[in-house]
This record gives sequence, C-alpha cells and structure tokens, in this order.
Amino acid sequence: MKKLLNIKSIILSQKCSECNNWASKIEITEPNGYPQEAASWGTKELSNYEKYRNFDSYYLIYSGPGGSSGNIGNPIDEETKTALINTFTEPFNSIKIKELFYDMAGYCSVCQKFYCSTHWNTSAYGYGKCPNGHGKSLDPHWSPDIE
Repeated sequence: MKKLLNIKSIILSQKCSECNNWASKIEITEPNGYPQEAASWGTKELSNYEKYRNFDSYYLIYSGPGGSSGNIGNPIDEETKTALINTFTEPFNSIKIKELFYDMAGYCSVCQKFYCSTHWNTSAYGYGKCPNGHGKSLDPHWSPDIE
C-alpha cells in the first residue's frame, strides 16, 4: 500500500514562449508538505526526501537553464517565499528575477518572455541565446557575459 502524502506546494513555473513546455521549475513546498511530483516517487526518493528535508521549513525546488536544486530543494524563509510569489506574478520585473535566479529562470529581459533550456540554445560554455538572438551567460561559474 502506497503511503498517503500531504502534497502542499505552490507552483510558480512559467511556460516557454516557443513550445509551451516549462521554462523552469519553481516550486515552494510548505512546511510538513511534499512537492507535486512526490506522488510518483518510489520508496528510495521518498526515503531520501524524508531523511534530508526539515519539515518545519519552506523549501524551494528549482530547475532551470542554469542548474537545479534537486528533488529536495533548499530551505527558504517567509520573506523569500513572499519575494518569489511577488516576482513570478505578472508583470515580471527582470531585476527582481535576476536577484533570485542567476539564470533568470529562463526569462529574456529584452524579449520580456520566458524560454526553456532548449530554446535558450545554450553552448557547452554556459552561454545561451534566446530565439531572437539575445545572449547571456546562464552559468554562474562562467564569465564574462560574452559568446
């Protein structure tokens, strides 16, 4: 018999303007909660989640063009939770997005649209170009912001 999970999360992910897939995964799990995809996890994933997650905290689970926080995510405070919700509610502000995510969660500040990893056309060096040719570094370890 499968364990009954308390799925409690807020999805802030935005769709790619080109293909309608997720540009990035932005999910806040509530204290004592599990993320949406936990319902499809096996015993090992559930066991690791329960072992390493502090159930008293909010957690941010992120995956985008520049990286990922894995299935467990990272603990965040109430202030960060509020900032995330405000930032990923329209209208979008590129400065606020950049403050939260180095890769801007797939957002092109020139186009003012979100794009998935595929449509960022990322090079092996972490530099990407949106479908309209606007480029930027998507990797926090790569500098400068040139091709």
